[in-house]
Amino acid sequence: MSDVMVYVQHLLGIGHVRRMALINQAMRGQGLTVTVASGGIPDPALDFAADEVVQLPACRTADSNFSGLVDANDCPINEDWKSRRTQDLLAAFKKASPKLLLIEMFPFGRRAFRFELIPLMDAAKKAGVPIICSVRDLLVRKKDPVKTKWMRDVAGQYFDKVLVHGDPDLFGFDHSFPYANDIADLITYTGYVAPTNASEYLTGQDDTRSGVLVSAGGGAVGAELIEIAIAARAHSERFRNASWDIVAGPHFAQERFDAVSQTLPPGMVLHRFLPDFRARMAKAAVSVSQAGYNTLMDVLSTKTPSVMVPFAEGGESEQKERGEILSSAGVISLLDLSGLTAQSLAKQIDRANQPQNLNIALDGAQRTASLIAALIKGSA
Repeated sequence: MSDVMVYVQHLLGIGHVRRMALINQAMRGQGLTVTVASGGIPDPALDFAADEVVQLPACRTADSNFSGLVDANDCPINEDWKSRRTQDLLAAFKKASPKLLLIEMFPFGRRAFRFELIPLMDAAKKAGVPIICSVRDLLVRKKDPVKTKWMRDVAGQYFDKVLVHGDPDLFGFDHSFPYANDIADLITYTGYVAPTNASEYLTGQDDTRSGVLVSAGGGAVGAELIEIAIAARAHSERFRNASWDIVAGPHFAQERFDAVSQTLPPGMVLHRFLPDFRARMAKAAVSVSQAGYNTLMDVLSTKTPSVMVPFAEGGESEQKERGEILSSAGVISLLDLSGLTAQSLAKQIDRANQPQNLNIALDGAQRTASLIAALIKGSA
């Protein structure tokens, strides 16, 4: 038995897993036991910070345009596969017998997984288990209004609470979800889910920053940014002779990783991943990255000067929108990958300044855990 069963499905990047891991860690800090049902491709580098991880038959997006789903062998998923996975998920729920079900993103994303999530939520309803949605601050905008209304209707039908990991002092959920007012009674803002110990990396140390840290999240996308950043070093006035750490990510294609590593100039080091990534960011003079939720939280919590290039393929809009808001607030420098050159990136890296302070909540993991602990206690 578990106090909380968490459903999470990563398709391309690993940002969803990183955010949920911080929440899981906080829930366990509240004394709650956590079982995670994961539907993404397993990777030894992924740490869900859970008591138990149930690996469902794995799948991912076929490409960065989210054209379809493929299994671990790159075969398109079919109805038999869906049926098997649904049964595995329901069996995991029965075994965990949780006091609360926490579902990441759905119904505001992961619509393709309604084949298993609707039966899961039906089972939870039948068992009298509260169902909570964990969703980031911004959604990818849908062109079809029918799908947006469907999100609202499913949220109203099944969910007891929608925990939005953002701060309304920056912008509300209605910024990207037009029917937020219709489910206002369900929505609770938790603040942003950020690492709580990031500031400790600077405590008692020399606060002189040095070098450039370049990262591409999980690495499934972002190769072009990494290659432009490598070329930018030669054009930088401030950091031409500084050390540069390049973090490709666990899903960066091995063939491309090998090719890049063989051509790096002295003073640049290519890493698959860095276990002390946040500590390195806290000491870096500039961070260069995409504009994913988690990287932004690392930047905000470590107060690192940052240049960001949002991922915007496959109709993805949330990185660009959030980046534009924070750029206008003086927190980051924002660039568009389209037309980006080594020279223009180098110029922006040289100009990067300490981010302006934002008065927004960054304790979202702890507040989420406290809310869930209170819900479980109240329903016991």
